[in-house]
Amino acid sequence: MTSSRMDTAAPPNATASRAQRREQTRQQILDAARALFADRGYLETTIRAIAQRAGVDPALVMQHFGAKSALFDAVSGIAITLDDALEGPPEQLGERLLRHALADVDRKEDRTMPVLRSMLTHPEAAHAVRCAIVNPETSPWTRVLAGPDADRRSALIGTLVLGVLVARYMVHIPGVADAPAERLVELLGPCLRPLVMAGLPPGLAAADGALEALAEAENARAAAAAQVDEYARTALAAGASYGDIGRVLGMSRQAARKRWPNAQDEAS
Repeated sequence: MTSSRMDTAAPPNATASRAQRREQTRQQILDAARALFADRGYLETTIRAIAQRAGVDPALVMQHFGAKSALFDAVSGIAITLDDALEGPPEQLGERLLRHALADVDRKEDRTMPVLRSMLTHPEAAHAVRCAIVNPETSPWTRVLAGPDADRRSALIGTLVLGVLVARYMVHIPGVADAPAERLVELLGPCLRPLVMAGLPPGLAAADGALEALAEAENARAAAAAQVDEYARTALAAGASYGDIGRVLGMSRQAARKRWPNAQDEAS
């Protein structure tokens, strides 16, 4: 036999005081509302459905909160604190913002999803999202970007991050919803860099570009050195002498033997 949500609601504690029972009822209503707003959004969630899930009379919901809008305000909010995402190399600000936003939703999904689910149908939810994107108090990256169109670039950064959240947690787009968060950061972070770097002083931007090029060159050098080692050992195993290897690489026989000691012995 199946049971309704009302059957599964925790019964009031008989030994609790009236104030404690009232607080317990209020918390049951909040828990039910938070789950339904996150699952259905503001428009599709009714007071009757909240009451049924909480195991209380609908009149009690109105008694505690007065209206659905007040109940929504009590359970929702995008309280993403991004101040710590500002610390680090300026060109990686986009990566840090995206990483932080994904982690915040994962930690506080029951607080964030009601707003995301309702932002297209409820003015207060839409306002909360706008504040999270462009309000300097809640989106501190708007205070650190400089240069032309800084406000617009800030809004675009927030918009792109919001789009990732919608695709991952609401629309469940394959490849986004099931991807590790860090992989999304690796792929999308560089796409945000033009919006971040546009306001940096030319010298800093040039230095960052030079350092990035240097890192790429070092990675290429290391890969090439590993390949030289592999081919040298293969040649030695096939019967080439250290003198042969030295002539190809422009080094002495002794230097080749020192770099690949015992390679011929290992092959025999």
